[in-house]
Amino acid sequence: MTVGEKIQLYRKNLGMSQEELGQKLLVSRQTISQWEKDQTVPTIDNLIRLKEIFGVSVDDILNTETEELAVNEAPFENYVFNFSITELDGIFRMQRKNIWKRPIITAIICIMAVIPAVISTDPQVGLWFFAGVFIVNLLVFLKELRRYDKFCKNTIPRVAGSTYEYQLYGDYININIYQNDERTRQIKCYYKDIEKVNHYGSWLFFQISGQSYIVRQENLKENSIFYSYMFNNSDKVVVNQTPAKLRTVSIVLFIASLLSIIAGMNLIFVVSEINGLFVENIWVLFLFTPITVASVVFGFILKSKGYKYKKNIIAGIIMTVVLCIYGSFAFIFAGMYDHSDTPVIETEQTIGIDIPEYTSISTEDMSQWGQRPSGERTLYKSEITFNNSQSEEFEKQIRTDDRWLSSVPNDLVGVMTWYRDFTVYDYVLIYNTDTAEFNSLPENEGTYHFINILYSSEVDRMIIIEYDIDFVK
Repeated sequence: MTVGEKIQLYRKNLGMSQEELGQKLLVSRQTISQWEKDQTVPTIDNLIRLKEIFGVSVDDILNTETEELAVNEAPFENYVFNFSITELDGIFRMQRKNIWKRPIITAIICIMAVIPAVISTDPQVGLWFFAGVFIVNLLVFLKELRRYDKFCKNTIPRVAGSTYEYQLYGDYININIYQNDERTRQIKCYYKDIEKVNHYGSWLFFQISGQSYIVRQENLKENSIFYSYMFNNSDKVVVNQTPAKLRTVSIVLFIASLLSIIAGMNLIFVVSEINGLFVENIWVLFLFTPITVASVVFGFILKSKGYKYKKNIIAGIIMTVVLCIYGSFAFIFAGMYDHSDTPVIETEQTIGIDIPEYTSISTEDMSQWGQRPSGERTLYKSEITFNNSQSEEFEKQIRTDDRWLSSVPNDLVGVMTWYRDFTVYDYVLIYNTDTAEFNSLPENEGTYHFINILYSSEVDRMIIIEYDIDFVK
């Protein structure tokens, strides 16, 4: 009879429902159901409460295989461990390091991501976005750390107050747990059912049914079954302690893979500042795929040696896919932009201003976007970049030209393009082609055709937007 079957039998003998038993133990009915189906087992605290409720000993509840475990055969190896609170504190501190990895990596990514955000057309959006990511990650980390500390606070005294006996036989291990010289739990587990084996410093952890058990390695025999069976069983998921050099390479490739997209975007911005072609430069992301592919390959190398490998493979595959997807935009969307000087020539002829020689121009047809809620229908948007010398001469002219505004009056905001919210500009010009007027509101309501020019002296860039807008007084 299994532990679950015994709990069910004792419960029914008392005429109690699962819900009533759960209320006495302060657990849910689903938890009682899982115990009785042998999906999980009660904790030591719950076993003690069950003993009091059922009026039986803990051995009566747990001793499910008495006949099988009480064989005369002597174990090949027998180990008894007691762990002090100081020793357990050291073990759990080592485990806690894993909790710090994610927030540290996320923080590095956010810090690196600030660079392209600051030099983007709307730095506030980028800064707020990555600040939000950082804050959310910090809150999740603090919640996880608090939960882990609570787990340690409850677990360390219990483990320190217990004695663990491991009896190793040919194909299974028998675990006896004692408190105050009374056996509170007995477990038989075949080696093939051990879920995972981990190293933490001088301690060996093996996991059974989600529960970890600790072994002090210095007490093991040199040819212990723990080594000869678990670490050489090709069917077992075993995680050995990675050597320092391999661990360093693993971490470097892992972080480099995560930062590859950020580094790629920074390089795109740098190249775009030179030739003014952003979309066409996105292919640069392909240059970083060797890093991510190397992470995947190195992950499989670690796997073949029985070391931790998943983070390298997962990060490498994800970032390779991301780089390839975004890198392909250079070929998919490059045709959306026109680099001819037609918009510049037409603007000069229509408005009567001289636009200096430029280093690059990209024009996007936006007529298919339709009408916006504000009543605006954008026709096209041209982004023009200049070098420093060209910008300096042009800025001297517009400072003395009263058609260029350094600030926009509130009454004119309604006839400006929607794109003003996404652009940092120093000078602006609003031209109504229907009335041939600069920076003024129409006298009558109706639909008017405007040309809006935004110029930023800081980044040596001009944006020309042509649009129709429904004007209502």
